[in-house]
Amino acid sequence: MMALIKTGLIYFDQAIRHGSIRKAAESLNIASSAVNRQLLQLEEELDVQLFVRMPRGIRPTAAGEALLAYIRRWKRESVALRHEMLRLRGGERGHIRIAAAESLADDLVPRTIVRYKERFPLIEFSLLAGDNHRVKAELLSKEADVICAFDLTGTARTATVAHVQTPIGVITPPGHPLSTLDRVTLSDCVPHAVVTPHDDWLKQSVLHDLFDMSDVPLKRVATVERIDTLKNLVRAGVGIAFLSRIGLERELAAGELCWVPLAEGIVRPASVSMLLQRGRVLPIYLSTFVDMLKEEFARLGE
Repeated sequence: MMALIKTGLIYFDQAIRHGSIRKAAESLNIASSAVNRQLLQLEEELDVQLFVRMPRGIRPTAAGEALLAYIRRWKRESVALRHEMLRLRGGERGHIRIAAAESLADDLVPRTIVRYKERFPLIEFSLLAGDNHRVKAELLSKEADVICAFDLTGTARTATVAHVQTPIGVITPPGHPLSTLDRVTLSDCVPHAVVTPHDDWLKQSVLHDLFDMSDVPLKRVATVERIDTLKNLVRAGVGIAFLSRIGLERELAAGELCWVPLAEGIVRPASVSMLLQRGRVLPIYLSTFVDMLKEEFARLGE
């Protein structure tokens, strides 16, 4: 890519604005020859004629008009960037609003915020954790800047900017008979009580297939509204449960719970997505956070 000369762009803009190299030089308080030399160098670098000399000034060619539109757009964006940097440096606090599924709000989102705060310590966060219906409603009502959830379908008003699939498995307490298997089938689960999310949650999840489309008679012993409650019941030995590994990292590392993947073909993997409002121009501090979240999403698929 050609290295555009910043000085030449500025001089060209001024010359076209004034319609004269001499007047541009006067406004810049430099010699006309210096302006003329910069414009000639700019034409040489771009290998195109940018202006036509007339008896009483200059006018842009079609290529000059195109370059002028670029220069003025570049100047507007440069001003916006400068203001954004001054705002962040000067102590004004930005605010990022996140709506996320509980499993993601438990580890992935906080981990990203910690990394982000090292670069942008003045930005504040609001984090809402809930089911898919709630987090999507937050985005569409513009109450959230970004949402992260499972098995979420985009709409004409949303854009999916990151997506990864994660397998479903069985979580058990340590020492449970299923915890020693490499893969678990539904037949393996039949003798054991099962803790499940509530029905509205299930309808929005791939887990719906296990209970409404499977011929295997699974025995529900409890339904819950929150992931933490589900994990607590499994930990206490009330029953097993079906989840992805996401959101179980701490319990698995501490040996408080065990996770074994379901055998292939029983249920499709869960989809984890990050969505934004479609068409929204993100401020720099928010786009940087989104990029960091994308990195965390990429790690989920490793």
